[in-house]
Amino acid sequence: MNVQDALRGFLDAVYPPICLLCGQFSNGPYPHCCEDCFDSFEPVGNHCCELCGELFQVGQVPHLCLSCIKGRPSFKWCRGVFLYRGAVAEALSRLKYGSMIPLLEPLDEALAMGIRGLHPFPDVDLLIPVPLSIRGLWKRGFNQSYVLAASVGRLLDVQIQTDALRKKGNRTQVGLAAVERSRNATTSFVPGRAIEQVRGKRVLLFDDVYTTGATVRSCARILRRAGSSVFVLTFARAVSPYESR
Repeated sequence: MNVQDALRGFLDAVYPPICLLCGQFSNGPYPHCCEDCFDSFEPVGNHCCELCGELFQVGQVPHLCLSCIKGRPSFKWCRGVFLYRGAVAEALSRLKYGSMIPLLEPLDEALAMGIRGLHPFPDVDLLIPVPLSIRGLWKRGFNQSYVLAASVGRLLDVQIQTDALRKKGNRTQVGLAAVERSRNATTSFVPGRAIEQVRGKRVLLFDDVYTTGATVRSCARILRRAGSSVFVLTFARAVSPYESR
């Protein structure tokens, strides 16, 4: 047994590892996320629009959804890795609003496992996390999209670019209706000082949650106008209340 294992054993004895999601004793490899919670993360799977990733009823083969047929988005591909409910929703909420950084380790591992299951996955040159406003960053202390994107960058061996986009204003998307989300996202994001660096690049735009898509669609429009090809990845994808998955 090495020193690190011995120290972990001592700390576990003094401070028993408790799952931050369910409050039960953590019996898995992660001291703050038990095996049951980790295993309950639900992959989105392949029953979705082949372009925007909109969820379909189970059993439907991939095809274009009605929205993409009516008007193509600015991105070429969009996927969420997990369904935004249950332990996934709880983990992301506690990370974002409770600053529970110990959850990053299991979230990073889940994200890596999920990406390996996405086929085909696009080849990209740059990774761009959706930015926070200065006030939002000061209030929260970190950008959850950036810290999650860091593991994606390591997995894909792709450089992260944080200055191509900028968020102005302080209004969040939480609690807004779909139309309000779209209006708020359209006016909130602007090109950053490094926007010229995306010209001719294949860019992977990353966000923690895809709800209505207003945020990533707004950011994708800016990046495409700057001359890049845009692909979108989110940790989680919101489930419609009418979805019977």
